[in-house]
Amino acid sequence: MSGSGSLTSPSLQNLIAEEVAQLRNFLVLLEQEQQALATGDVERLLPLAGDKNKLFGRLAQLGEARGKALAAFGFAADRQGMEGWLGRQTDAGGAGRTWQELLTLAEKARALNQINGKLIATRLADNQQALSTLMAAANQAALYGPDGQARPVGSGRSLGSV
Repeated sequence: MSGSGSLTSPSLQNLIAEEVAQLRNFLVLLEQEQQALATGDVERLLPLAGDKNKLFGRLAQLGEARGKALAAFGFAADRQGMEGWLGRQTDAGGAGRTWQELLTLAEKARALNQINGKLIATRLADNQQALSTLMAAANQAALYGPDGQARPVGSGRSLGSV
């Protein structure tokens, strides 16, 4: 473990707090995405995807910075390292609560993202079905003769005839 005097790091505590704030913003975007998927507002989905990607990138940066800060204190850059760091704090109450909130929000984001994935799969299946129906209807339209009269399926010239 690092020999630094105090293991309290305002910067690490600030990183965790910023991660929580950004994760809350991410949850808002996931909820907006879910609403757009549920109502079929497909025009809203593309901007949301861009916002989600940008915010996810920021969350990844914060997680990486947290890992580096933990490593600077001699802890692993993972959940166990974070819990080890918290266990060494003289006043870990605030940081501990913030860390628990981060874990809770991350689980909510995971669950909401999973639900959104299922909604996307359902929308995709619906679109595929609609496309198949339209394609079948387009093929049926070819069953009219040049005179505009309906022809029964298979009533064209038989194979081998001239």
